[in-house]
Amino acid sequence: MRRLRAADAVLLAVLIPLWVAAFALYVKEAVNGRLAWVTVFVSPADSASAYPSVRAFWPGTEAESEGLALGDHLTRIGVADLRGVGPFGFVARAYEQAGADARVALTYERAGQTGAASMSLHPVAYPWRLVPLTATLVATAALVLVRRPGTAIARAFFAMALAYAFHWTFFFGGPRVQTYAWIAAFAASSLVIFPLILRAVMIFPEEVAPPSGRLPWWPWVFAAFGPMALSSVFGIPLPPHIGLRGVFVLNVAFIATLLAVLTRNFRRAGPRGRRQLKWIVLGMYLGTMPVLLTNVVTAVEPSLWWLHELAMIAEAFIPIFILIAIVRFNYFDIDQLITGTVAYTLLSVLFMAAIFTVIPRLAAAMSAAVQLDASVGQMVLSFVAAVGLVPGQRYVRPWVERLFFSERHALKQGVEHLLAELSDVATPTALLTLAGERLDALLRPASCAIYVPEGDACQPAFVRGGMGGTFVWPVLATDGALIRRLRAHSGPMDVEDWSRGHAGPSLSDDERRVLEHLQAGVLLPLKRAGALAGFVWLGRKRSGDVYTATDLALLGAVADKLSGELLRFDEAEVLRQERQMTEALRRYVPEPVAARLAVGREIEGGERDVSVLFVDIRGYTSYSEGQGAGDVFSVVNRYTEAVAAVIRAHGGTVVEFLGDGLMALFGAPEALPQHERAAVQAGRAIIDTMRSLALGGSRPEAPTLSVGVGVASGGAFVGNVRTGDRLVYTAIGDTVNLASRLQGLTRELDAAIAIESLTWTRAGDAAEGFTSRPQVAIRGRIERVDVYILPRAQGA
Repeated sequence: MRRLRAADAVLLAVLIPLWVAAFALYVKEAVNGRLAWVTVFVSPADSASAYPSVRAFWPGTEAESEGLALGDHLTRIGVADLRGVGPFGFVARAYEQAGADARVALTYERAGQTGAASMSLHPVAYPWRLVPLTATLVATAALVLVRRPGTAIARAFFAMALAYAFHWTFFFGGPRVQTYAWIAAFAASSLVIFPLILRAVMIFPEEVAPPSGRLPWWPWVFAAFGPMALSSVFGIPLPPHIGLRGVFVLNVAFIATLLAVLTRNFRRAGPRGRRQLKWIVLGMYLGTMPVLLTNVVTAVEPSLWWLHELAMIAEAFIPIFILIAIVRFNYFDIDQLITGTVAYTLLSVLFMAAIFTVIPRLAAAMSAAVQLDASVGQMVLSFVAAVGLVPGQRYVRPWVERLFFSERHALKQGVEHLLAELSDVATPTALLTLAGERLDALLRPASCAIYVPEGDACQPAFVRGGMGGTFVWPVLATDGALIRRLRAHSGPMDVEDWSRGHAGPSLSDDERRVLEHLQAGVLLPLKRAGALAGFVWLGRKRSGDVYTATDLALLGAVADKLSGELLRFDEAEVLRQERQMTEALRRYVPEPVAARLAVGREIEGGERDVSVLFVDIRGYTSYSEGQGAGDVFSVVNRYTEAVAAVIRAHGGTVVEFLGDGLMALFGAPEALPQHERAAVQAGRAIIDTMRSLALGGSRPEAPTLSVGVGVASGGAFVGNVRTGDRLVYTAIGDTVNLASRLQGLTRELDAAIAIESLTWTRAGDAAEGFTSRPQVAIRGRIERVDVYILPRAQGA
């Protein structure tokens, strides 16, 4: 905000306190019920020793001035002598001498005879009706002068507002000096009010003001309103009836002239100026329409006169909207407000028409049909009609918008289609291109670009417009003030408003030159998980129009959609990489372990109750001697693949490959109910699978390979074991050793599968066909073990 100029400070320091004092006196007289007009007009005394004479009576109050006649010389009013007194002095003394009953005694001379009479003061109609307007007008005028100091429009509006406020602040009454002060304020304000209003309108919006700053003289013709207003109140300098007619004539001429000037300014103004004028028009509409509507209501039902008084509060909209038009015309979207106002007005007119025409007839019909009181039926139907106003505007509003603001309606529809299209784009490049092309077509900005970060700079990924076809869009440093501001901002940024603020890091001279050179209008930051993923650069509209609040809201929706879609691409890439990593893990580590690692679950270490299965190829060494390396590798690969598939199918985990054998766990890393039963079933399935594979050498005389399986159950430490530079998931302990020894015993016992007693007991019917070999000596163990075997002959 610019510093207040000396002249502006003087205007505020002098005129505002004067009006506040006048307003306080006005309120005091209104509260005391003493605001009333003097009903007798007098002609000035011919000389200092002569008396004023009755010139006329206030229209319709002749009977209230009992005993007086035209031409009577008034000698006293109350106890005050009227020798040498003119109209102003007579009025001042009348207020001073009036009693609490608003009556004052008069002494007069008529044809040489002295008489007594009384005069009733005529109460000011609706003394509070202008308080909201005048108070709000003065407050907004002061705000405009503070917010726009030194500007012609701020001073013109301030002068106009104070003149209007003084004119309608009736603080007459009480001591003579108070009335004389009001007469002076009334006379001065009446003289300048119309010219000052016209001069303020002629320079608003500022783009239509004369370049030289000099305004034409003709608005001062309306200074004639001053003598007419004085004549209508005091009967001087013209007869009161002429003054009253002159006031009405000048009012009509002034309103016609004001509308003509506003229309001319609207035609000459650009989009910005027209938006400012729309604020004023809407303010005048909202300020006067409630009064007009209540006038209609009170004409039909006079008992509702209080609605008219209440509606006068709406006049406060006029100065408030003037303030917005001058200071922050783009604070709200005026087109949206007008659309809503028109929609509700149409519905209100229909509602009022229904109240006076359709609803009474429906209520009468309802009363006759269901024996319901007609007044109750009318009340119910009126309530239902009133409730329908809110949902009704949802249907009327789009129609009004298409009719009056077709470009705005097209923008909304275009953004809705764009948001739907962005969901179907397959690549980030296509996403940014589609968004840039659509925004450029919908908004027609002077320039359009989408920047994305690449290393230490932000590069344009999409560009349109600029300063000619050979223009090279700048590369912006990611550590610059512009990018830092974008990181800290969450929504669309109006560059004009944003550049006026002082929050955040200061832009460098180069950045300011870039913003101005490319006519930057709006910047849309794109965020991805809270970080800046790029931004959309939109220049000022080629039409000269501003980016309204509705535009920014729509652009915010586009930015959010773009941010979400960019995040979608990132998530898709992360998922793709995760799938690749998981597949790679599964090739080198047990699948259950890989699954846990892929979802971020830790591999807990500790003692678990498990079943351990060892399997080994019989006669592998002698078989390998007679085969080529390629044949051996192929056979082993088929064997391990088939056996591993069987183990996984039964819920087990292969934790170690031992050349011609392997080790598996049942019950870890994931818990497995009845893991003993599952391990025995897996062992039997392995024997069957190996028989069906019929693995052997490439030579006809090569033997068919078979396997031996050993299973033991019990406690074992299961978890990660460090081996140099990596961790290996495995199991260690006596149960593991026992399972390995049982697998080795299958050769000596001519068994396909060997298990210990605990596994046999818990395996249930899965161990059917196993035979007992009690107290078998196990290599490396002191105690003997009861072993159960599945003979090789039954292993089929």
